[in-house]
Formats: sequence, structure tokens, C-alpha cells
Amino acid sequence: MSGFSRDSFHVLFNKDEYQFSLKGLKILVVAILMLHLIAAFLAPAAYKTIVWWNVNFPNALNEGLIGKPFPVYFDRVRLFLLLLAIPWLLIQCRLLSPRKIGYGGDFPWFSYFLRFYMVGLVGAVCVLGILIAVGEVEVESSLSFGALLGGMITAFVAAFIIGSYEELIFRGIFFRMFYTAFTPIISVIFSSLFFAYLHFKDPKGLWDYDTLPADVGWLDGLTAGFWVLAGIVFNFELVLFLNLSLVGFILTVVFLKSRSLWAAVGLHAGWVTPLSMFMSISVPDPGPHSLWWGSFRLTDGYFATVWLLFLAIYFALVYNPRKPSGYS
Repeated sequence: MSGFSRDSFHVLFNKDEYQFSLKGLKILVVAILMLHLIAAFLAPAAYKTIVWWNVNFPNALNEGLIGKPFPVYFDRVRLFLLLLAIPWLLIQCRLLSPRKIGYGGDFPWFSYFLRFYMVGLVGAVCVLGILIAVGEVEVESSLSFGALLGGMITAFVAAFIIGSYEELIFRGIFFRMFYTAFTPIISVIFSSLFFAYLHFKDPKGLWDYDTLPADVGWLDGLTAGFWVLAGIVFNFELVLFLNLSLVGFILTVVFLKSRSLWAAVGLHAGWVTPLSMFMSISVPDPGPHSLWWGSFRLTDGYFATVWLLFLAIYFALVYNPRKPSGYS
């Protein structure tokens, strides 16, 4: 496949394209297990702190926080710990410069970001438009211009933050751990499956969401951590796993070929922007959605699978990054 030849840019530990190493995968396993273990002890402490705060100093903020189920706290704690672990991971992987991490390329960063942002945005909006046309997604009938503009700005900021965070973690670091251990195509597939696996984080049906905040115990963090790591075995959803794997595949191939994290961040943010916006302007659907059409989330229907499969084939077989004029 064009663009799938091994090169030293994506190889960790300052090795060349002819060297393979499992060191990155060992670091990955240790990091994931330790992050979840630490989160298992910190999440109950964070939850009980909010409960104490709400009892002694009730206000709108802690009342909103206390209404969230404990697995949500666990997930936020592990994401925060992963954020804190990024410098350690970069040092361990010898990713010691912005260019080596992927914040470089043949063009300015905004060129990569804007081009791929528009690709993701237009594609997601077109799919959402079709879902609206067939009646699977309904938009609120009364939306003021101010509310719409505010929602657009908020959605863009949220999408940029999410895209930047996840692309640094999954493409900038985790993908390269697989790339250093295997051939390019195998590393793309394995890292995409791993991306989908880590997004099965909600132990739906495995955790009692009626558990009162005061009843959350110190060992419940271990229970939530176990279901986050192993829950995919018990609540596996084929269409969700397939679509998330395709999303991971597309983003990884874009980064692999462009050698710029900004391209992957732009595409990711372009997808997430309309999804974030639709969360606030769409009419909630109380009933089960169609397995073919899915919902505005675009990861829960086979119609989105067809769209993502088309993009995956295009980026894998057709897409070749353009070079600056005068490049030889």
C-alpha cells in the first residue's frame, strides 16, 4: 500500500526503520495497568470529597457533580492521570522535540489542521443531514441565533481540546509503540483495535447506577476499574466496535502518511464539532435507534460504517500527501 513503507520518523527510542522493539508495548501495558490501579483508589476519594463538600457547603456546582454516577468519576480520574503521565511517556519513548512528536511537517500547522478539519466537518455534517432527512435525528424547532452561535463556538473549542488530547495520546504515542514492534500495516490495525477497546469505558449494565453517592465504598474503585478494562467482554457491541476501529484506522493512516499530528487533530476535531453541537440542539430520542441509521453519535449505526469504510479505503489506497512546490 502506498505510504505504508516503514520509516524511522515513527519508530521510537531513536531506532531506525530496520529495528523492531517490544519495549514500547511493555511501557504501554505497565502504564495502562498502573493508571487504572491508581484511579481505583483516587476516584472514591474524589467522590467522597464531593459528597462532603455538598453536605457542608451546598451549591449548584457540587449538586450537579453529585448527580453523576461513580463510573463517570472513575473515567475522569483516569483521564486526568493519563494527562499527567504524558511527559513521562514522551521521555520514555524519546519523543523529545515537537517535530519528533508530530507537530511539524512540510506545511504550516494551520494548513494541515484546516484542510483536514473541513474534510471531517463536511463529511460529518453530510451524514447528519441524511439522518435528519430520513427522520432519525430531529433538531429543536426553536433555536435563537445567539444560542446557535454559542453552541458552535463551544462545540469547536471542545472538539479542538478532545482532538488534541486524543491524537497526542493515541497517534503520537500509542500508535508508535505498536509501530516500533510490528510492520506498519499490522501496527495500524492493532493500534486501531486498541483505540476502539479503550473507548468501551462505560460499564453499562455492569454497574448499579442507582447506587447512592453515600453508598460508594473505597473498594468500588477496583470494581469500576475492572469493568472498564474487562467490560468489553460482557457488553460487546459489534457496530460500535467496528465503527470505532474504523475511526482509529482512518486517523492513524492520516498521521502515518502526513507525518503531522495536526492533520489527525483537524480530522478528529472536524468530526467531533457537529457531534458536540447536536448534543445540545437535537431532540432526545427516548426509544431505541435504528441499527442501520444509528443516531447523531455516528458510531452506533451501519450507515456510518459504510461512510467510514469508504474513508478508510480512500486514505489507505488513494490518499498521498501533497508536497510543497519545488519539492524534489
